[in-house]
Amino acid sequence: MPPEPERELATFAAEVETDMIPDRVCDRVGLTVADTLGAIVAGSTDDAVDALARRWTDSISGGATVIGADGGETVPPLAALCNGAAGTVLELDEGHRFAAGHPAIHVLPALLADAEIGYGDSDAFVRSFVAGYEVAVRTARTLGTLRSGYHPHGVWGAVGGAAAVARSRELDPETTRSAMAIAANYAQHTRFEAATEGATVRNAYAGMSNLAALVAVDQAEAGFGGLRNGVARHLEHAAAGDIDESALAAGLGDRWEIEHGYFKIHAACRYTHPALDAVAALEAEVDPSAVESVRVETYPAAARLTEPRPRNQLQAKFSIPFAVATALLRGDSGPPAFTDEAITPEAIALAERVTVAVGDDIAARAPEQRGARVTVETADGRRSQEVAAPRGGEHNPFEEARLESKFRNLVVPVIGADRATTLWERARAPAPPRILCTLASR
Repeated sequence: MPPEPERELATFAAEVETDMIPDRVCDRVGLTVADTLGAIVAGSTDDAVDALARRWTDSISGGATVIGADGGETVPPLAALCNGAAGTVLELDEGHRFAAGHPAIHVLPALLADAEIGYGDSDAFVRSFVAGYEVAVRTARTLGTLRSGYHPHGVWGAVGGAAAVARSRELDPETTRSAMAIAANYAQHTRFEAATEGATVRNAYAGMSNLAALVAVDQAEAGFGGLRNGVARHLEHAAAGDIDESALAAGLGDRWEIEHGYFKIHAACRYTHPALDAVAALEAEVDPSAVESVRVETYPAAARLTEPRPRNQLQAKFSIPFAVATALLRGDSGPPAFTDEAITPEAIALAERVTVAVGDDIAARAPEQRGARVTVETADGRRSQEVAAPRGGEHNPFEEARLESKFRNLVVPVIGADRATTLWERARAPAPPRILCTLASR
């Protein structure tokens, strides 16, 4: 009988050891953990995230840290939800091009919440994170393109989170497989419109995935069983076409998906990034007050982000017209460029002069390259800039110094410069979960 891909993947997740993971991959783990913690710390100051964290840390005791919430603690599932929400609210968390989503933020909060009181072993943390990340991406690859309307947050991520927690608890392959299948059962019916319409329930999608991951592992340990081939069977409703179960086990131990992720410096949906990179290349030549029109040509998924009048920061982060306008006006595309206060009449007026269309030549290169061409018309002429693929990924990676600078810009205002320096150093190692959670809390 041929091996079942789901069982192969679960066995890999349950048995992967640190000495099986190449040094370069372990180094990438540290960089990914550091970058993700930076997004969580900064996002913890969001009003809604902070209010929810305070509600739960004040009323429900537990040993899991809610990062940034004055060192508060609650039970692991609720801490994981808060930290997952914090990590997505700024749209600066790590992502993966071929998963079409964000694996790290679906794995790290659950793993931290479960493991911070469980062990002090850095090697166990690294292998558990790798297990979860690899499972998350392979689950996403199995589904392929999601059905129209689905947001990738909250669909496949809980499977990866469950694998990470199962490895951390040293569960056997069959219990790990059950946990993964049960987690797939808890996939959310997420809507992309929540982001494009500014419904901030979207900011909790990843957090709910982390909560579900922890619940699924508890159930599997308690003796609940998952469907055979449950990962694929529970998630097939979300796939736009036929699913490819073989992708679950493809390249295990040879291709390390974590090496193919990307990092973000623009505080907006990844679909806006090629256009924002093009604007960054043009902004020194363009006086925003002289702009008559801007045309953005990009790939089809990005070309849907056309709302020029966002009502809040979430909707602003999913609007190419606003992203281009605020970047031109401010010369920056970090978190301040997308706050509610940044949605000014001047920014809206410029956004309404931005049109977005599919560029056939650009569309033909996706998904290998997801690019954009920005053409700015002013009274004294036309300027155009094309970006083949956004910065931060395999095509145009950032130097580590740029990512450390991003981290410090996000973290220093929350926990101070000295603590931020120590957190970066310990996350890059990475240190055990309890140390990281303590350093990352105010």
